[in-house]
Order: sequence, then structure tokens, then C-alpha cells
Amino acid sequence: MNIKQASQLSGVSAQNIRYYEREGLLCPQRDPNNDYRRYSDQDLYTLKLIRMLRMLDMPLEDIRAVLNGTVSLPQALQSQERRLQAQSEKLQAAIHFCRELKTGVRDAGQLDVDACLTRMERAPQAGGFFAGWVQDYKQVAAAQHEEEFTFVPDGPVTNPREFTNALLAWSQADGRNIVITREGMYPHFTMNGTEYEAQRFYRRIGFRYISAPLAIVRCRRCTDSNKDQTVPPIRRRLLRILRCSLPALLFFAMIMVPCSGWLFAHGQSIQEILVGWFAVLAIAIMCGLSAWFNY
Repeated sequence: MNIKQASQLSGVSAQNIRYYEREGLLCPQRDPNNDYRRYSDQDLYTLKLIRMLRMLDMPLEDIRAVLNGTVSLPQALQSQERRLQAQSEKLQAAIHFCRELKTGVRDAGQLDVDACLTRMERAPQAGGFFAGWVQDYKQVAAAQHEEEFTFVPDGPVTNPREFTNALLAWSQADGRNIVITREGMYPHFTMNGTEYEAQRFYRRIGFRYISAPLAIVRCRRCTDSNKDQTVPPIRRRLLRILRCSLPALLFFAMIMVPCSGWLFAHGQSIQEILVGWFAVLAIAIMCGLSAWFNY
């Protein structure tokens, strides 16, 4: 098809098609007889994809990275979502500021321009580092869940065949679709196109003299997850530590809240105060060790 037909079918103007060709986003073949450009079905698909991403206001550099395969489409969409979210927050702040000015000022000569400029310059920075923590936490949690997870097999796992059966039974019970790629005591399997390595270890349950070993299977992703790559590195590390420390922090809060009245009661002797704070320190150390072990 020629450029006119490609423009009609893709919804992209001929001028923009030539611009995308100059930018290296599109490379159509040329007719050897007249050197005219001939657009294939793949070129038409590329034009529609470019049009869709441009309608999302994605920069051409990001689109080029998607077409070249250096950045996956989910990564580019996630980056664009964060960019649009930041723009949305700025627009909402501007709308709110317009409403304040509209209701509070009757004449331009009465406006304190310096004070308004100061507020407007500070507004975007107020949520700079702390903006989007909930969404980033969800991404980090999803990436960590993909990187490693455990389950308790129903039967014994003492040889490669039992290990394979345990993995297949877990996948069937959990509604997962896995393919065993390597059997053994450290088997490999693929799930949703991702390769994992499984490992069996034991933990003892019960009391010291009345206990029994419990087999646990830990599955670890062989490659890094890309679900949280759009989160800034410092924030990603902090959120990973927070996710591992959250159970210990909640346990510490559950103990401290009921005991706060006794710890801060008046009229206590020095010995009672020291005993109380020693107990708090011991509980904090236990919670810290639990968080460190979980991390």
C-alpha cells in the first residue's frame, strides 16, 4: 500500500508518517521499479501502535525504545502513568489555586503577587519525595511476591519424583500453570513465562521435646522482576525493608499500646522504671531480629 492508503487505514496523517520515518520509528520498503515507499501490514500495525502511544502523550524517545525492544511496553506504560500522574497533580493544584484566587481577589491590583509565586513554587515540591508511596508499595510488594514464595507440600519430598509431584500438586491446587524444565532436588520450572528454582528445607514445629519436622518448598525467581523498576532506587529499598519489617512493627505496637499506661505511670521507683524499659528494649530487639530475619 502507498502512503495515502497507510494514512487512511492507520489514522495518521501523511505528514506525520514522513516525520516518524525521519525519526527512525518506521522503515518501509521501497518499490524497486519507481522507488516509492510501500507499506506492509507490519508497518500499518506500527503506525497504529505509535498513534495509540502518542494519544497517551508518550514521548517519542519512549516509543522508539519500545519499538527497538530496549524497553518493554509495560515498563514504558508505567513510566508514562507516573508522568501523567505528576502532571495531573500539578493541574489539580493549579485548579485549586485558581478557585482560591477567584473567590478571594476582586481586582488584579489587590493581589500579592510575591506571596502567590512563593506558594506556587512550593506546591509541587511538597509531595516530591513522599508522593505515590501507596502505589509504589503495591509495585514493590508484587515484585517481591514474584521473586520468592513458599508453600507446604501435602506429602513427603525425599526424591526428585516426589519433588516434581509436589510442585504439580501445588500448581493444580493454586490454579497455576507451570512447566517442569528440570527435575531434581533443585528443580526448575516456568510459570507465566518466568523461570523459577525450587528448594526444599525443613522447619521444626511444636515444642522442644514434642516437635516434628515440616517440609517447606521455597521457589525463587531466576531473573530479576521488572515490576518495580520504575520506582526510584532509594524508595524501592526503603519500601522493601518496610514490607519485611511491617509484621514486627505491628507486633511491637500491639504490645506497647496496652503497656504504655504502666510504663509512663507516675510514682514509680527507679527499679520499676528500669525493669519496664528493659522489657521494652528486649521486645524491640526481638522485633528487630524478626524483621532482619524476614528481610
